[in-house]
Amino acid sequence: MAVSIPVTFFAPAKREPIEIVHRQAQHVSQTPLVTTFLNASLNYVFVLNNRRQIIMASDNVLDLVPDRTMEQIVGLRPGEALGCVHAFECPSGCGTSQSCHLCGAVKVILAGLAGTKHMQECKLTRRINGREALLELRVLATPLVCDFERYTLLAVSNLDHPGHPNQTNTSTQ
Repeated sequence: MAVSIPVTFFAPAKREPIEIVHRQAQHVSQTPLVTTFLNASLNYVFVLNNRRQIIMASDNVLDLVPDRTMEQIVGLRPGEALGCVHAFECPSGCGTSQSCHLCGAVKVILAGLAGTKHMQECKLTRRINGREALLELRVLATPLVCDFERYTLLAVSNLDHPGHPNQTNTSTQ
């Protein structure tokens, strides 16, 4: 029997099955004040599991992620949810293509999962409705441990259009 090895050029490729992602989301959402804190920020906030998959997000994330529902982004990695062009260059997704070693967001997320609070700027080229658009972001990862499981809170600020999450610059990288 042939064994399928996930392809990666940078970050680990392995993912949790969606059933585990949903269990993690349910468990973390039962932690007092988590939902309140997520939605109390002016930033977009993602809660990521140890495989970098979105388990929860602040309600305003849907302004940054056009044409998707919260249910559709759960289980994805941030670059996949945001439509990063590099997230789809490798079959293992966001963080695993040859371009991803330059990505500030992946570096920050990996630091957060390693237990270190870290912030960096990130330029992300995404494809929306067949057009490429550049997002200039500041990302901050903060480690979170909930019942011995490691997560990271990823706070994202849109540097191009603070306060106008539906607008993006139309230039490309």
